Amino acid sequence: MSSLPARNLLYARLEEVLGPEHAVTLMSQFSTESDLATKVDVAELGGRFDGLETRFDGLEVRFDGLETRFDGLERRFDRLEVRFDALEGRVDQIDARMGRLEAHMVRFDDKLDGFHQALREQSRTYMLTMTGVMASFSAVIVATGILT
Repeated sequence: MSSLPARNLLYARLEEVLGPEHAVTLMSQFSTESDLATKVDVAELGGRFDGLETRFDGLEVRFDGLETRFDGLERRFDRLEVRFDALEGRVDQIDARMGRLEAHMVRFDDKLDGFHQALREQSRTYMLTMTGVMASFSAVIVATGILT
């Protein structure tokens, strides 16, 4: 390390040889005592580095946790994909079964329409028959009352 008096002597000599402007330019290239790093400065930077290293370790742990979670999500998506693939093969079967069910429902609807018509006709027949039976029964009662 150079002392301040030694630096001043060097500057004076450079000024004699090179001139004041060149001496200033050359001396600005040399570090001063305040520009030099000391052991304390290096130790302080080492302490800061240790703090950063701790923070990076914490970040690494967090990233490992995220990676684990993403791996879990990836496994779940893989299982879903397998299930969708299995369903994809069954879609045609389901469509065919739905078509058969629809055909059965149409036939049942046709039968139901025929059932309604038959029920109406049967109800008319029943009402006419009952009316006839009641009229006959009334005639028998009236005839019995006259004969007695």
